[in-house]
Amino acid sequence: MNKQEVLNKMKNQVLVSCQAYDENPHATVEDMVKMAVASKMSGAVGFRANSPEYVKAIREATGDDMIIIGIWKLFVPESDVYITTTLEAVDELVAAGSNVVALDCTDRINAYGYKGVSLVPQILEKYPELVIMADCSTIEEAQTAKEAGADIIASTMSGYTDYTAEKIKDDVDLELLSNMSKIEDVFVLAEGRIWTREDAVAAFKAGADCLVIGTAITNPWKITERFVKAKDKYFS
Repeated sequence: MNKQEVLNKMKNQVLVSCQAYDENPHATVEDMVKMAVASKMSGAVGFRANSPEYVKAIREATGDDMIIIGIWKLFVPESDVYITTTLEAVDELVAAGSNVVALDCTDRINAYGYKGVSLVPQILEKYPELVIMADCSTIEEAQTAKEAGADIIASTMSGYTDYTAEKIKDDVDLELLSNMSKIEDVFVLAEGRIWTREDAVAAFKAGADCLVIGTAITNPWKITERFVKAKDKYFS
């Protein structure tokens, strides 16, 4: 699929973030592949996956007609910026089968001494048909990413930067999505704290062109924890 075909396929659709980590009992490639296959059966048009290993496995299991947003969380001590921070990471995600590559485009310097948004022109030059997605936390970051050449701006990082930390709560950042939708000629993706069907519809109403839903679908541990916390609150 070329760039426009990818964006057309994503428009008004749901993608599922198939990610899990060490403390999660479902943190295996096999488990996330099963999540992806189940999501495809349910009508999702694609997935967000972390690392070339997971991208490749999900691509092989779900076929070439699905969208895969590839990321690579490269953790470096004393750095909060870790989502696809190098061009080499992009190379490997593309080789593994990503149609879209997402990177941290917040206003923060990564461990290598630059902001992620500075990679966008380099990626465009090397992979002109690759869809580039900017994970942002503010409208200013979204505008900067769009000007740099990003095809998708996403609300992924809202609440996860020190200057938006007050937004960490259960609610989707509808205000940010609404402001993003006012930027001309850009595709808006809602991601983060989409827990219910009502949240999903609200995100679309706020101006999102598509949604990525993660924990609410693919993390039984956290889904159960929410019910237990609600029960505890009721009986306290």
